[in-house]
Amino acid sequence: MKKILAATVAAATLGLTTVTVSPADAAPSKGCVTRAEYKKVKKGMTKARVHSIFGTSGQRVTMSGGVEGRGYKVCTSKTGAVGVAYSKGKLASKAVTWR
Repeated sequence: MKKILAATVAAATLGLTTVTVSPADAAPSKGCVTRAEYKKVKKGMTKARVHSIFGTSGQRVTMSGGVEGRGYKVCTSKTGAVGVAYSKGKLASKAVTWR
């Protein structure tokens, strides 16, 4: 799980997006990210707003150059992950692996 999380955050930092399309998820769950929640977050949102939408602050991942990486569990699987990169407290990029 940690390897997938790190790879997903790295992808977010590089501005890559790995998204699969499927039917919308049901009600959001605490502690993990649904597809609907992932779609709601947009570049430029504050970290606090993203955490509010996701219902969790995720796990901090070590990054460099003033970029803060955070990883979040997905609600669809045990091995999937959402990775985001924040620059100056705002969402710079995001990536996801739903598997």
